[in-house]
Amino acid sequence: MRRFLFIAAASALCSVSASAQSALSVSALLGKWNAEWELGRVVENDVVTPVMASGVISIESRGDSLVASILVTKRSDGRPAPTSPVTLSGKAAARGAEFVQKQTVRMNLNGEETTREVTVTWTLNANGNELRGSMLREMPFVSATPAPSEIKGTRAS
Repeated sequence: MRRFLFIAAASALCSVSASAQSALSVSALLGKWNAEWELGRVVENDVVTPVMASGVISIESRGDSLVASILVTKRSDGRPAPTSPVTLSGKAAARGAEFVQKQTVRMNLNGEETTREVTVTWTLNANGNELRGSMLREMPFVSATPAPSEIKGTRAS
């Protein structure tokens, strides 16, 4: 009987410790970040060119949710940046936070333009004034999912 209680108590302490660690990871993310990430890709004649973005990612806690506001300020392809931010809701993850975004992408295959729905999962974590993370894009009915792209940044002053 004592052994069972000890195991149950140790298990409870581990879960409290994990949730406390998760809360610390999330609190480190709160605030504004100057960041860079891959906005998308252009593929022409089988040559893949990443379109990079830089901008500000603001993360705040609202109740039991996290909200990220992402404002693109510059694109590597020279096209104009959107004038309003994208807002995503998220949740605490094992290390940091996870935000899910639904996007519509344009595809031009042999002159025929179509649109597809894409799910983008942003996974972010912070260590001091450094932001790191990844974006994973998943498109239904496409077997080759690209590797996650990197997100990096520093705390805005």
